[in-house]
Parts: sequence; structure tokens; C-alpha cells
Amino acid sequence: MTISSRARTVVVQSAPTIWLCLIAVSCAIACRESDDGVSQEIRTIVSAEKPPTYLAGARWKLVRQIYQDRQYRPLWVGVHPVPDRTKELIATLCHAEWEGLRPADYRLVELRRTLERLRPSLDRQKPEAFAELDLELTRRFVEYGFDLLAGRVDPRKVASEWYIRARRSSIEGTLRGALQGEEFQGMVAPLRPHQPEYAELVKALAQYRDIFRRGGWPEIPGRRPLRRGDRGARVAALRRRLAMTGDLADSAVSTPVYDRDVVTAVARFQARHGILGGGAVVGAATRAALNVPVQVRIRQIELNLERYRWLPVDFEPRYIYVNIPDYELYAYNAGKPALRMRVAVGDEYENATPVFADSMTFVVFRPYWYVPRRILMEEMIPKIRRKRSYLAWHDLEVVDARRDSLVLNPRRINWAHPDVNRIRVRQKPGSRNHLGLVKFMFPNQFAVYLHDTPIRKAFARSRRTESHGCVWVEKPVELADFVLAGQGDWNDSTVRQAMQPEPSPMGRRGAEGQTVKLERPVPVYIVYLTAFVRDGVLNFRADPYGKDREAMARLGKVTPSDPGLCEELQKLVGG
Repeated sequence: MTISSRARTVVVQSAPTIWLCLIAVSCAIACRESDDGVSQEIRTIVSAEKPPTYLAGARWKLVRQIYQDRQYRPLWVGVHPVPDRTKELIATLCHAEWEGLRPADYRLVELRRTLERLRPSLDRQKPEAFAELDLELTRRFVEYGFDLLAGRVDPRKVASEWYIRARRSSIEGTLRGALQGEEFQGMVAPLRPHQPEYAELVKALAQYRDIFRRGGWPEIPGRRPLRRGDRGARVAALRRRLAMTGDLADSAVSTPVYDRDVVTAVARFQARHGILGGGAVVGAATRAALNVPVQVRIRQIELNLERYRWLPVDFEPRYIYVNIPDYELYAYNAGKPALRMRVAVGDEYENATPVFADSMTFVVFRPYWYVPRRILMEEMIPKIRRKRSYLAWHDLEVVDARRDSLVLNPRRINWAHPDVNRIRVRQKPGSRNHLGLVKFMFPNQFAVYLHDTPIRKAFARSRRTESHGCVWVEKPVELADFVLAGQGDWNDSTVRQAMQPEPSPMGRRGAEGQTVKLERPVPVYIVYLTAFVRDGVLNFRADPYGKDREAMARLGKVTPSDPGLCEELQKLVGG
């Protein structure tokens, strides 16, 4: 073959390749023109002050800002194959109940009707159809994002005594930032609560839904306590029940004997439910917890996922965390638990401890206790009227309301009609003081703070609703060590000396009312969670203030998704 013939062969063989390249270039130009057409349609729509009819009720200002950030480029659709993030958005909305949200809130049936109406125009690659669908999907992402960021409802409208500031002020900026990502999971991740316990509670919800699908767990019949060594059908039901939630190994289910394995499993169950006991006896409280239906536990998990969404997105590296139904305090340093102790909180009637957050700014050793006005009027003055020695017996003294240093003679006060605007009653520092030997102050509108207490037996009870609203701490020395760590010469020894209630052998005791300002204020979060994960273990707690009932009634039930509807949506969108 000559050089020229070889050249002709090469040209002939290359011709199809050249044509394919030309076709690809032409398609790319056409696609780019179509993309530009979709963007132009979006620009036209979002430039209007009011949304089109099909977007009535949308957060229009935010939707407009989102597309302005993108130079009006579509987020979810185009003339190319459907992006993976679009398929993931549809799937996520369809299965919103996996995070305790409601698929019905995102109007998926309405979305199906929209897709059915637009399908012919989408097939003909009409830019206006792509623009409308993109806006519809963005609207639903925004609604879902709002729910993830701050909950389905404003906590102040659902939960009385909840005063932690929700994340609603930063939602729009967070959503706009999230939508700068290309992959869907990267868009959603910034919207979820960042506490690891949230993700663990989502997993627990899936596990309990699986138990429900398998028929739930058996009820433990009868009222007589079950004890180690018992046998029979009730023990068999107990073993099956404990195995359903992983407290007892499946391999140990068959033997109807309350043996050592059951003791260990019952103790684990009791610990997970805040019930005192070593597992040797299933009494009334344990049996009641065992017999709570799985669907009730599912609703409890869903509610507490919502409560996590009401909390700040992140806690600081160093903070104090009190969970009211758990009656426990945790102190965290560098994001890891550094201290744990029992606490007592307000009783469930007029003195409920509120849910709020603030910053601890100072500590007072050997404090005076200034009797709150309501306690003085309702509880103390009637006792003083009956017995004037009540004041001296309880180390109480009366001072001028304007000058604390001026101690008044209680005998000169008309206790039948005392002027409570001109006097205050306070308890002297010491081991009998209502506040104990130290109080931890984070000034707030509720006059609630953490403090020591002389009533040590309170911490031995399982239900610790004892106070008038403040939080009593079991380990005041350790807590003072934590908040004063790294500050001056404060250490365990100096803390104990400052708290010394009586003169020591060296003739020393703590100074009365010694105030120490914290160089590093410590955030304090007082929360209300009745379902949570700790150290990888799902825990439930009783509802001391009745807040679960109140919130569940307002939130309504979460209905499962419709698998058929979800399949139709994926097909219609092009997935």
C-alpha cells in the first residue's frame, strides 16, 4: 500500500470518529443552551416580588436568595441525566420518618401531581418545565432543612418552661451555605444536630421500628414481683422481653428460669430506665417500664429527636449539662466527659426547674441564703408567727432590704403584717445553710442556679424532685474544682478550705460569702430529655413534669411513608 492509499484509509476510518465528535460537540452546545434557558426561566420567576401560584406559602425571600447565590443555575434538574442529589432528595423526603419527621409535611402527593403534569414538557425539554420543577424541589428541601435545623415546631409553642434559644435566627444563612455543596449528603449534614447522641438516637429509632414490625414485645403478666430463682411462664415472657431490646442474649431465652443471666439483664434494663435495683427483683416500677408498648417508646424517641433539634447546633468544648428527667449532671472538657454526679431538681408542681442555657460567671463559697419572696410569704412567715424562735433555730436573720449589712431585731417587726418590701430574711453561712457550702452562679431571669445542699439523703432517691427550682449537686467540691481549674492557685485543697464550715484544728474556716469570679465563664445547659443514648446505650426516663404528654399531643403522630408513592416519584423525576 502506498503512503497516499494509507492516508486515504486513515481518513476513511477516522470519518465516523470525527462525526461522533461533531455530534457530541453539537449536543454539548445544545445542552448548554438548554441549561441557559432553564437558568433564564428561573431568573424570570424569582425576580418577581411575589411567588407564582404553585409556590404559594413558600419561604419566598429565602428561595430567591438561594438562586441569586447560584447565579440562577438549577439545583436539581436539567436536560442531562438526573443528578444523584435529586434522587437522594426524593428518597430522603419519602423516608423522613427515619429521623422522626413526617413525610406528609413535604406534600409528596402534591409533588407527584406536579410531576405528572410536567412530564410531557420535561420529555420535550421545555426550560419552563425544568425551572418549575427545580423550584418545587428547592421549596421542599428548604422545608425539610428548617425542620432539621430547628424542629417541626417552635418549642415555646409546644413545651412550657422551655427557654433555650432555638437556632431559628441562623437558619436561613445555614441553608444558603449548605446548598453551595454539590452532593446531597454534604448539603444535609450541616443541618442535623451535631451531637453524636442525635445520630445514635436515629439508629435506635430504626431498631425499635424493626421490633414493632416483628410484632413488638410480650407483656409481663401479673402483679406479684418476680425474683431470682422463680420459674414458669412469667419468667419465660420476661426473658423474651429482655431479649427483644438486647438486654439478654438471644441464646439465653429458652430456659424459663430467673437465673444469673436474667439478674444481669434486669439490672441492665433498670439502669437504662433510671430505676434503682440490682436486677434480683422485678418490682412494680420495673414491670411497668417493661410493659410500656414499643409504639409508645417509638413516639418517645421521635419526640426527643425533636428536642435535640431545639438545642444549639453545637455545645462549647467546656460546659456543664444537666438533664432534668435523668437527675444527672455532666461536666465536659474538650468535648469529653470530665465529671458526673447526681442532682436534685425542682418539684413537679409550682417549682419545676426550667429548661434554659446561660453562662456560669462566679462562685460563692459559704454563701448566705436570701429567702425568695414567695417562699418567705407562703412558707416561712406563717411558721414565724406560730413560733418566733423559728428564726434563731434555723440560723435566720432579718436585714434591711436596701442595706444587707444592717441586721434588724426580729422582735421589732410586726410579723402579723410585715412590710416585705423593707426587709429581707437570710440564712447565715454554715453546714445547715439551705445552699450548703457553695453556690455556682449564672445570673438568669429564673433565679435558678446550682448549689450544694445539707440534705444529702436526697441523692439516694431514684426520683429527685426536691428543690424550689434550683439544682442541688451531689459533689460540690469536684464541681468547684472543675469550674476553677487553671485559675490562680485554686485546687482541691484551696477549694475545701474555702468551704470549711467550722473552724479547723488550725483555727481556720472559709470566709463568709467569698465570691470568686470565673476567668473563663462556663456555659450551663439545663435540658429535658426522656430518651437519649449514653455510651452507646439507649436510655429512657420517666416524665417528671408531664412534658412528654404535652408535646406529643401538639406534635401529632408520625405516619410511615408510602413505598409505592416513593417509587412513582423516582420514576417521574427520571430516577
